[in-house]
Amino acid sequence: MDREYILKHIEDFTAQQLFECISQGIVTIDELRGTGNLDASIRKAIIALQTARETEDDNAWNNARYTEQGCRDYLTKYPAGKHVAEAKQKIDEMEEQRNRNRAAKQGILNNIKKNPNSYNPTQILDFLNNGTITQSDLTGYCEIPQSAIDNLGNINTPTLTLGNTPSAIPPGYTEVYFWGGRGSGKTCALGAILQMSEKMGYLDIATGSGYNYAYQLKNIFSDDGHANDYLPAPTPTESNQYLPFTLKKENEKHSRSISLIELSGEIFECFFYHNAGQQMPSQSHLDSFNSLKNFLNSNNHKIHFFFIDYDKENKPNDRGLKQSDYLAAASTYFKNNTVFGKSTAAIYVVLTKSDLLTDDNGNKLPVHERVEFAKKHLNENNYKAFINTLKDNCKTYNINAGRLTVEPFSLGKVYFREICNFEGSAAENIVEILMDRIAPDKKSILDVFNK
Repeated sequence: MDREYILKHIEDFTAQQLFECISQGIVTIDELRGTGNLDASIRKAIIALQTARETEDDNAWNNARYTEQGCRDYLTKYPAGKHVAEAKQKIDEMEEQRNRNRAAKQGILNNIKKNPNSYNPTQILDFLNNGTITQSDLTGYCEIPQSAIDNLGNINTPTLTLGNTPSAIPPGYTEVYFWGGRGSGKTCALGAILQMSEKMGYLDIATGSGYNYAYQLKNIFSDDGHANDYLPAPTPTESNQYLPFTLKKENEKHSRSISLIELSGEIFECFFYHNAGQQMPSQSHLDSFNSLKNFLNSNNHKIHFFFIDYDKENKPNDRGLKQSDYLAAASTYFKNNTVFGKSTAAIYVVLTKSDLLTDDNGNKLPVHERVEFAKKHLNENNYKAFINTLKDNCKTYNINAGRLTVEPFSLGKVYFREICNFEGSAAENIVEILMDRIAPDKKSILDVFNK
C-alpha cells in the first residue's frame, strides 16, 4: 500500500489503520489533514493512539538504550520512533567501542606473546577479571603455561636477608665479581648458579654473614618443570655481598675455593659521581665504593662477570641517565684506574633474559644462536664504549687469551615478572666456567670460615 493510494482513499481506513501507516512512515498526519478528507473524530483517535504510542516508545527506549541489541530491537519495532536517530548513534558508538576494545585486547595479547613480562600479576588478574582477556587467550595465543596462570594468586615473594660486608677478602682464593646495575638480574643469576652447583653435587657454602643469604638464594629455584618459582623483590642496594663457597666434583680430591662478591647496584652510579667530581649522594654509596676499591686492590686472582639486562630499555631514568651512560662511566673509571691488571684471570659479559632475544624477523632464537645475537644487541644499543673498554683490557693484559666473552643467560621462562619456570642450563654453563677457570687447591676457603 503506497502513499498516494492512502491519500485518495482516506475514508476507507480506520483510525487504527491510518495510525499504523503513520507509524510506518508511509504518510504523515499533516498529509492526511491536507487532503480535507480526514474526519475530525478519526483525527482525534489517531492523536490519542500517537500519544499512547509515544509513551510506549519512550518506555521501550529507556529499556533498550543500554545495549546494542536493545537498540537494534528498538529500531525493528519502532522504525519511525522518536529515538531512531539516537538508537543509530548509540549502535555506531558501541561498534566503535567494540573495535577499540578488540584492538586493545589484541595489543595486550601481542605484548604478552612477544614478552611474557609485559605486565605484572596484578595487571593480568585485572585483565582476566574484567573480561579484557581470557585464560584461553593466554594459553592459546600467548602460549603461557597453565601453571603460571594458576599461580597468579599464589605468589609468595622470597624475602632475602643480606649479610654484612667484610672489610677484606681472605688472601689466596679466587675472587669472582658479579657486576650489574639495579635490576640487571645478577641476584637471580647467582641464585640459579648456586642451585645448579648443588644439584650437580659440587657446592659447599662456608659459614659466616653471607651463609643465610646464600641458602635463601639457592632455594628460590626448584627446577621441577613447572612455573611455580617466585622471583625475589629487588634487593636493597646499600652494600656489597660476600659469599664464600667451594666447588668440587665427586671424584676430585681438592675443591675450588671461591670468594664471590655480588656488587651493589649502586656501584655504577658511584662511578658516574666519581667521574663527574660530585659528592656521593649517600653514605651507602660511599661505603660500597670504598669497599669495592679495597677488594680490587687484593692480589687474589679475579674473575669478573658483568650482567646487562636485555629487556631493560636503554632510556633515561629520573636523573636523565641511561643504563649505557652508567656503563660508560664504569669504562672510564676502569681505564683511569687500572682495575683489570695481571690478577684478572677472566672477564665475561652476561646478557640476562636472553630467552627474549629475537632474530631480524622477530622470531625467538634457539639457544645455539643466542651468542651472536647477544653480541649484536650489545653493539647496536649504545653499549659499544663499555664493550670496547673490556676488549682493550683483555688484549692489554692477555685476559681470556685477549678476547672478551659474551654469555647469554636465562633463568628459563619468567612470566609476569614474578613467576618462573626455572631451567638451569645457562646457570650450569657458568658453573662449568668456574670449574674450568679455577684450579682445585688443597688449601680451602672453608678452613678459614669453619674454624
